[in-house]
Amino acid sequence: MTGYSAYRLDPGPLEPSVLTQQLTHRSRDIWNGSVNMILNTRRCDGKFWDLVKKYPIHPRVLEMIELSGLYGVYRSNRPSIDRSLITSLVERWRPETHTFHFRTGEATITLQDVEVLYGLPVNGDPVLGDESIRTIGDWQNICQRLLGFIPRPQDFNRSSLKVTALNAHMLEQLQLPDLTTQEMIDQMARCYMFWMIAGMMMADTSGNYLKLMYLPMLEDLNVVSSYSWGSATLACLYRFLCKASQSNQNEIADFLPLLQVYLIITSILYKYFF
Repeated sequence: MTGYSAYRLDPGPLEPSVLTQQLTHRSRDIWNGSVNMILNTRRCDGKFWDLVKKYPIHPRVLEMIELSGLYGVYRSNRPSIDRSLITSLVERWRPETHTFHFRTGEATITLQDVEVLYGLPVNGDPVLGDESIRTIGDWQNICQRLLGFIPRPQDFNRSSLKVTALNAHMLEQLQLPDLTTQEMIDQMARCYMFWMIAGMMMADTSGNYLKLMYLPMLEDLNVVSSYSWGSATLACLYRFLCKASQSNQNEIADFLPLLQVYLIITSILYKYFF
């Protein structure tokens, strides 16, 4: 009995040369009894879905979105995010291998998943973004040329734009007449695309700002579909999963609907085929 009482279960990993970050991983906190650590999910797409539900996108604008390769994100509609479900996935994510460690084995989200589920292109030119140092005046000029409005200086936070500023502009431009110029159609299409890219596919943890680094990539709408948006979206999701899997993190952002849909489909497949 003495030997039994002195026995302590080893939580692992059995091979520390592979899973080298266990000491700072969220799973260690759970083992130590900290079980009520639901992650906050930072999102800034709520006003987007309210907008498109109340005011359907103009057919000519929607045509431009379809040609851009981003239409699958728009078609997905407003997703309901389960924070507990997302947290349970993050707890099983290993940054060393970029895979989920389930009881049935390892699994991960692939480029094929992104392409099949959302139709995002996974081949083509890389999405690098433009991180050039610019003044607020520079960004105002870019917004005027590409989006059709000049945000106020207080609408900027370095190289990010307030969601409310973009939303207010789009509300003023909803009733587009049939004889609207192609330039205005392009500007409105860029507004929707920019919001989907910076506010959903590659959103950060700010919750109410959109990174302007992606906006210059939308200048020529004829080449938007040539970028590998699916690869960039998956890379950003991997990055946020790795960051959120650390024990000192309490939030996660990026394209969380992809994460949730992936788990649902994976669960169905394991139930019926394994």
